[in-house]
Amino acid sequence: MTVLSLPPLDLDATATTGEDDSPLRSVSTAVAVLDCFADEAELGATRVAARLGIAKSTACRMLAALATGGLLERTGSGRYRLGLRLFEYGQLAVDRLMLRDVALPAMGELRELVRETVQLGVVVGTDVLYVERTEAAGMNVRFRSEHRRNPAHSSSTGRVLAAADPALVTAILERGLRRYTPFTVVDPQRYRQILAQTREQGYATSREEFEPGWSSIAAPITLTRGGRPHPVAALSIVGVTSRVLGPRKPAVVQGVRRAAARVSADLERARS
Repeated sequence: MTVLSLPPLDLDATATTGEDDSPLRSVSTAVAVLDCFADEAELGATRVAARLGIAKSTACRMLAALATGGLLERTGSGRYRLGLRLFEYGQLAVDRLMLRDVALPAMGELRELVRETVQLGVVVGTDVLYVERTEAAGMNVRFRSEHRRNPAHSSSTGRVLAAADPALVTAILERGLRRYTPFTVVDPQRYRQILAQTREQGYATSREEFEPGWSSIAAPITLTRGGRPHPVAALSIVGVTSRVLGPRKPAVVQGVRRAAARVSADLERARS
């Protein structure tokens, strides 16, 4: 399991100005600012100030400080969004939740069952990061394993997670649906229809939308929050289209859904 080593983040050095900005107050404000991004993908100082009931100058100062520390990043429009450093901290949290450790047994069994590559993916911004991948032995044709981060709109994992996250859908559409192959869905209305279908059937597919000849099927891994299951990651099976979405599709769908449900149950037990 990867252990991340991060340099210390000194918010007070960049954010503490004025008599009322004690270190504890600065940290509290920083946490409140970051919480704002749980509901909206991008925010400016005016919106943050209004939501928190603080002066716009304080919001500007705190947003700049968080961006300097890498927790936020500034967009071309002058607004802010969550930065990669938060992802690094998130990876620590994922590790401590033992997501990889919990998922690996189910991934191994699924790989042997379907004889295809099995991936464990999480959302990072508007991309999918595959934090673990297991490949079936003896395959003559293999998925290009250097692809560890793909655009969410062109992957089954991205779809199965976006289907339960309206804010992620908004961020993906604002970023734009880039075409990678002739089969990539780039029409926003069609994309929303696919997400609605995903919510209804409980799994997502992607047919040759990122790399020609390769397709995938994904199912969500969930944790209970507020009394309801909330997707936090996904298992996917990727392989040559004829093997994944051909006559074997029902068996592949059943296999990945059962494996994802098993990981979800094991995660619940691990955190209790």
